[in-house]
Amino acid sequence: MKLMLPIRALLAAACLGLLSPGAFAQTAVKVAGLRTIALLPVQHAARQGYFKREGLDVEIIAVGAGPAVISAVTSGSAQIGYTASVPVLFARAQNQPVRIFDAFTYETNQADGQWTWLVASEKSGIKSVKDLAGRTLAMNATGAVCELQFREHMAKAGVSFDAAKKIVVPFPQMQAALQLGNADAACVVEPFRTNMKVSPEIRARTLASGVLADQSQRYTLDVLFVREDWGRANLDTLRRFNRGLMSALDDFNRDKAAFRKMITDEFKLNPTVVSLMKSDLEFTALQTSAQEIKPLLDGLQRHGLLKAALKPEDVILKVQ
Repeated sequence: MKLMLPIRALLAAACLGLLSPGAFAQTAVKVAGLRTIALLPVQHAARQGYFKREGLDVEIIAVGAGPAVISAVTSGSAQIGYTASVPVLFARAQNQPVRIFDAFTYETNQADGQWTWLVASEKSGIKSVKDLAGRTLAMNATGAVCELQFREHMAKAGVSFDAAKKIVVPFPQMQAALQLGNADAACVVEPFRTNMKVSPEIRARTLASGVLADQSQRYTLDVLFVREDWGRANLDTLRRFNRGLMSALDDFNRDKAAFRKMITDEFKLNPTVVSLMKSDLEFTALQTSAQEIKPLLDGLQRHGLLKAALKPEDVILKVQ
């Protein structure tokens, strides 16, 4: 009889709602994503036990490019993907069953309201987007955010994107590509942009900022997404994931210095370099809207990158 008492107590506690989700078996969730600063809140939530508290066993898998993240999620190798929104829109337009459920970053026309940049090395002699004609461009993937960004700004400057040479390089390796002269210009994000600017071998010059040339309407940039069937069947899991994630965002909202320290530690950067970079993520609501997706869809259609029409509301999965 004594052996039964703990079991009875456990059942009684469960009935009374005294046990947290983490007291029972953990739901395994794999997150595949690009290694950029926007993924750090997910890492922080995992390390601090915020996901465990919600009954989730979250494993984070680093992936080199947006299309590879799409493949990981659609194949079932990962349940959640983190990438820029453009690869997700491409995939959805090609009838791949993916939907965005969270957004980390947005771009606007406000001062310092951008998270992506086109840069060129000093030795390339490139001083403006017009100088990119016939040069070698480094992108983290074709059919992703970098391609749209180069096309947007080069079209505005009257320069042919198709006439330029392109190489595919993961974000962490773009600094080496510019330093060695394998590329003249690159599409970059933080922390790599600032590191290239202060590097004496590169002295990167900023040619353009923002994915879209017209930033008059705020648009979604970095997102979390799922395969639609898995997401609809696991809405409660996604709600618990978001609760754990919001706990991490609350930490960084209270202490922005902690976020910058994590950037320093994760990317092995000099604290002085980190102090110079853009790191003011919006530590607020996660759900994006169709209105914030539409400018990117318009941009993709403007350059003939979408093979089929796509409604912005068909890209979003509401989990609240």
